[in-house]
Amino acid sequence: MSERQHEPQQLLESLLSPDEPQPAIVMNGRQPDDDGEEDVDTLVDELEALLTESRRMPFGRRLMIDEGHALDIVDRLRTAIPAEVRQARRLLDERDQLLDAARDEARRTLHERGLMAELDVERERMLAQVERETERMRQEADAYVRGVLNGLADRITKIQASVNNGIEALNPPQA
Repeated sequence: MSERQHEPQQLLESLLSPDEPQPAIVMNGRQPDDDGEEDVDTLVDELEALLTESRRMPFGRRLMIDEGHALDIVDRLRTAIPAEVRQARRLLDERDQLLDAARDEARRTLHERGLMAELDVERERMLAQVERETERMRQEADAYVRGVLNGLADRITKIQASVNNGIEALNPPQA
């Protein structure tokens, strides 16, 4: 084969190759996994139940809570939060699959047709479509993660306030 016959394939590869690699999402130094982590809502409910079932101190709003049980729930919350983030990771993986499928489809179309003019038209159309879909998925993923993190921040603030109240209840009053 002559060098001229390889030019369309080389041009195709250069046009369809990604400009820059997408960063891998790593949480706390490890990749997320699907090993049945607990649900954050369930753990928050369990912590709330612990607080509502705790005994009250006489003549006050202070609670006597089982510190070990409360700390156990907090530790389980720390391990459950990455499960919520895995949902966002799946959305990003879907985006990558769409990009790969679009590249494969462009290669297949160009190979079947063998026309250089079609290369530019098909490439631009598919890249524009993938960019729109990618941007939409990224916005959805960002909105989802933002919502989860805001919800977690609110819950953690409430939990921290409850724990502080419990600690204050256990401290002797200062004269």
